[in-house]
Amino acid sequence: MAYTPYLIPVSAKGIVIEDGKVWLRKNERNEWELPGGKIDPGEQPREAVVRELQEELGFELEARDIISAHLYTIQKSEDESQGVLVVSYLCDLKSKNGEFEIVGEAGHAEFNAFPLEQIAPLNMPDFYKEAIQKASHF
Repeated sequence: MAYTPYLIPVSAKGIVIEDGKVWLRKNERNEWELPGGKIDPGEQPREAVVRELQEELGFELEARDIISAHLYTIQKSEDESQGVLVVSYLCDLKSKNGEFEIVGEAGHAEFNAFPLEQIAPLNMPDFYKEAIQKASHF
């Protein structure tokens, strides 16, 4: 029997902690998530997170370390129903030089910075909460 590769999208997310608060994006499913998005062809995940956070938040940053990698399945998604590999990076904020992308390729979004102690009760997948918790100790 011939091998069939398991092909899934890869999404690079950024954990940006500023003054004890982490920046989050509210998506079209009414969930909070880390800002970021899918990598472009030929792009490295580290490059993608820098580009995506510049587009979404208007932040210039440096992606430091991979904090987590998690296979996430979104049942009613066009391209993520079989899973998306979410790679989350701890990022250092260099400057804020743009504007929030309220309407982007993934639809309407809302952005907010939450104190770390307010993350637990948010409507957010647990793997994001775990990544934020891990990143807060660096």
